[in-house]
Amino acid sequence: MINFSSFTIRRTLFAATLGLLSASSALAQAPVAFTAGNFVVVRVGDGAAALSSAATATFLQEYTRTGTLVQTIALPTADAGTTLAFTETGSSTADASLSRSADGRYLILPGYNAAAGTAAVATTASATTNRLIGRIGADGVLNATTRISDAFSGTTGSGVNIRGAASANGSSFYAVGSAGGVVYTTFGNTGASTTLSTGSPTNLRSVNIFGGNLYVSSSSSPTFGVLQVGTGLPTAAGQTLALLNGFSTTTGPSSYGFFFTDQSAAVPGLDVVYVADDRATADGGIQKWSLVGTTWTLNGTIGGSTTAALRGLAGSVSGTTVTLVASGGGGLYAVTDNAGYNAAPSIAALPAAIATPGTNTAFRGVAPAPLATALAARTATAAELSLYPNPVQDMLTISLPTGSVAGHTAELRDLLGRSVRTAATLPPSGQLSLAGLAAGTYLLTLDGSLTQRISKTE
Repeated sequence: MINFSSFTIRRTLFAATLGLLSASSALAQAPVAFTAGNFVVVRVGDGAAALSSAATATFLQEYTRTGTLVQTIALPTADAGTTLAFTETGSSTADASLSRSADGRYLILPGYNAAAGTAAVATTASATTNRLIGRIGADGVLNATTRISDAFSGTTGSGVNIRGAASANGSSFYAVGSAGGVVYTTFGNTGASTTLSTGSPTNLRSVNIFGGNLYVSSSSSPTFGVLQVGTGLPTAAGQTLALLNGFSTTTGPSSYGFFFTDQSAAVPGLDVVYVADDRATADGGIQKWSLVGTTWTLNGTIGGSTTAALRGLAGSVSGTTVTLVASGGGGLYAVTDNAGYNAAPSIAALPAAIATPGTNTAFRGVAPAPLATALAARTATAAELSLYPNPVQDMLTISLPTGSVAGHTAELRDLLGRSVRTAATLPPSGQLSLAGLAAGTYLLTLDGSLTQRISKTE
């Protein structure tokens, strides 16, 4: 005689076990290449328990612009051979700010070399629990060989969070956190880093590169908004953080991710910036600012809600149409602004979320999916970038009308797009050796954003 009750229980348990195995396999499967035009958001938490200050399992989720989930990539939760654990603080809402390198080839994400479950991970010393800079290529594979052991270091009862990271081309990185200002390091570095900024603010939220310059966000008095770090892409200490003229110096704004674009042919360079603000009041949401003369002017805000709390922001541009994807802990939002330069956004409020993270999990930073090949750099005019002599035999001198090229990065490619001189930081002299290269025509790219053609002679 068959015991149907017992049989049913065993069958249910068997099915549940298969379901768990299937779910584990899905999380552990090798990533597939990202699709250009999609967006990637960081998710913290595996759903098993409420988020806390402990080191937490972290995932990269790729979505289409309409909110269709394409894939979920699980980052390592424990060291295994040469693979390092890469986790985030679960409950720190300002952490895991994601960016895409200026040349479009990599996602850049900071984290902790701590096993999931490590208590109060931000209070650990960075010398023993290294802070990591993750570089994720278009193939979806994480490289976490870049360590920071002398910055963003906590002490018992006092945490220091590493929050955001950015890169021009994946060969070097900038990082920010809740203390310590702007830190610079190179790919694969396991030694000392360089603290670039002097003075306040030291508590920073997001960092990114636009138009060949480095920017950060802050909401520490008296700087509430977006700040420029020195000029160009600095690599030496002593840099000043300058609040963009027009942004607030009084308490109120709560600025996080930002996205610059060039919307007016009459205004040189970048002239519109969108800023994520996590306030639940009418001023929270996505702010739009335009550069009018020498002053950044607030054109209006795409209103958020009491639950949106936007912190991550990414965008893409087609003519005067700007597509923005913003992330808050509980949702991913997509909006389009086609109003153009110095005009109120064409949409007044956030629509419904296109995706939500699920119970006991949260979204953090968001960025466009990386590309298999670098973004095409804009052709520079002679007034923007000067190369001489051209034609050149051995030593090329690079100069900018705005000042020294020291700290800027230059890369040389042939006409097939192959790198013949990998990205290198230029000295104050601006000289780049072409010795050993065959005669011919090459393309020099500065900071991944400006390019000029040069001729090499024997």
